Amino acid sequence: MIEDIGNSKLNSRESQIMKTKKGILLIIVLASLGGCAISKENTNLPEQMQPGQIKSIMVKVADWQIEHPSKHNTKDWTSGAYFAGLSAWAQMADSDKYIKALLEFGKGNNWRPDEYRNFYHADNHCVGQMYLEMYCLFKEPTMLEGIKERFDYILANRSKIELHIGKQAGQDRWWWCDALFMAPQVWARLSAVTGNLKYLQFMNEEWWYTTDYLYDAEEHLYFRDESYFKKREANGKKVFWSRGNGWVFAGIARVLDVMPKDFADRPRYERLYKEMAAKIIEIQPADGMWHSSLLDPASYPAKEASGSGFYCYGLAWGINRGLLDEKIYLPAVMKAWKGLVSCVHPDGKLGYVQPIGADPRQVDANQTEIYGVGAFLLAGSEVYKIAVRNGETAKMISVTNPIIEFRDSETIGLPWVEVKKTVEGLTEENAAVFDFKTNRLLVTEITDEGKNSQLLFQTNLAAGERKNFWLMKMPQGMKKPVSEARTYCRFVPERKDDFAWENDMAAFRMYGPALEDETITSGIDAWGKCVPYPVIDKFYKSGDYHTNHGEGGDFYKVGNTLGCGGAAPFMNGKIILPRNFKEWEIISNGPIRSIFELTYFSWKADGRTVSEKKRISIDLGSNLNKIECTYSCSNKEPLPIAAGIVLQPSSRGKFTEVKNIIG
Repeated sequence: MIEDIGNSKLNSRESQIMKTKKGILLIIVLASLGGCAISKENTNLPEQMQPGQIKSIMVKVADWQIEHPSKHNTKDWTSGAYFAGLSAWAQMADSDKYIKALLEFGKGNNWRPDEYRNFYHADNHCVGQMYLEMYCLFKEPTMLEGIKERFDYILANRSKIELHIGKQAGQDRWWWCDALFMAPQVWARLSAVTGNLKYLQFMNEEWWYTTDYLYDAEEHLYFRDESYFKKREANGKKVFWSRGNGWVFAGIARVLDVMPKDFADRPRYERLYKEMAAKIIEIQPADGMWHSSLLDPASYPAKEASGSGFYCYGLAWGINRGLLDEKIYLPAVMKAWKGLVSCVHPDGKLGYVQPIGADPRQVDANQTEIYGVGAFLLAGSEVYKIAVRNGETAKMISVTNPIIEFRDSETIGLPWVEVKKTVEGLTEENAAVFDFKTNRLLVTEITDEGKNSQLLFQTNLAAGERKNFWLMKMPQGMKKPVSEARTYCRFVPERKDDFAWENDMAAFRMYGPALEDETITSGIDAWGKCVPYPVIDKFYKSGDYHTNHGEGGDFYKVGNTLGCGGAAPFMNGKIILPRNFKEWEIISNGPIRSIFELTYFSWKADGRTVSEKKRISIDLGSNLNKIECTYSCSNKEPLPIAAGIVLQPSSRGKFTEVKNIIG
């Protein structure tokens, strides 16, 4: 799959289905962004849209809300919308207190939707957005079980009631436009994490049933519900409520974020999104803030922060994903964000939030609500991306986990010889990868493999999750991230020519020529680690690595065996051990992957002369090495090879497949 956005073109080698260390496919798609982008010198982002300023104001708003708890039920829609924004902020914040706050809210709710009100009502499903976000981070089944039970009940007892007010009889379908923010993203996300399309199919059917009823194809806006079809504003215009349409516009973006790229009806959502986006900027007031009534702002002269927050979020979201032309839409986002910031009091209180309602109302500077804070934080999470890129060209990378399994520390590898052509001026020194979920630059590595060199970065993927990244030049004012954990390898001449390597999980070594007077083997020695940072140099320097001093140690005896994963010819029922390695070469050395080669002295195997070269690589976060053995033999007869793990007498002698370790 290839997506071309802007002027840059990609050839088929740039769109890859990559095999990971687990032998399971990841789907990786690259698409250009910025071919038609505003150039850096013409961007002129306002002061309020500098990365540091954005995070600073988001801290103030989030902290004020946490320090002034709402009296609303923490399972209802008001809290659900707030949690959606707080979840976005928590993953980009420099403190973990926001994640802790979300976990406390979830635990307080027993990770369940409201048990005492309408089972079908979308308002009672909104909190599921946060539950599923936390599930994807922490993998606790209880975080999704409650919402899954609720949705399974709805599917088994599906409502067929029409969208008439007062006729729902406790089996409410999505008869009001706000519902398209509250529930659909939860249905679509549950489909992704469970791998069951029935949730997505239900969402899709209900979405278009509601849209066909409430969407005005002429104005490209939604009526709040059927009671507004014939109502008119003081100026004679139709009544289109700002926050109501904000709910829908943000809801489309959030659904598209989790909907499969190849879902048959996805183009319909994208067309709807673009229609609304065009209308939204057409009616944007000069100060950047939409008023309570979209088509009669004069009757409601005050700016309104909750609807404006959702519009700012949705527009910035589309720019960042290449769905909206930055030249056309960025000015609207800039004005909107500047206006939103003007609604924040010096202490962090967000004002100008219309109270709970169903239609346009008057609003003032002191009115606030948690759903307005949620909209503000969502907007900030997307505006921040624009600020970081600042008009520079970036290449979109989309990574999808197509299986129902959590996959941590997955290494993503892209061919550097091709990748460096996709962003003008990209070099090994300035290449950067930006994570959309955390709004952070990631640790990267470019392996030193000549034409086969790869740009590497890592990510954690929940079941069925799709994540987006930017490949870009290092943004001005930002530093390349470093990690305490890394891979590392080196030749150790001071310890009889060992060659040692490690990652954050374990360390290993193999034996060189100086040890042949004691031990002749190509077996692998394994060291246990209790810490993620490198320990090899420290262990060798102390010489006391057979005792655990808190960081791990060498507790595995290899001797004249294959050790932990070694390989050798297997002839006439016997393993014929090679000699020790004679030469070594480091190809790449972290932080994400270390690669090296060991060349062995030739040896005799059942009358044949055999030689071997091993190419070993290890990735950060992996329990396993990748070992490629190349054998040369003095004749052309097949050479049987055995690989094994030696169980020491103290072992329990059981192999645990789930953990990929000796248990």
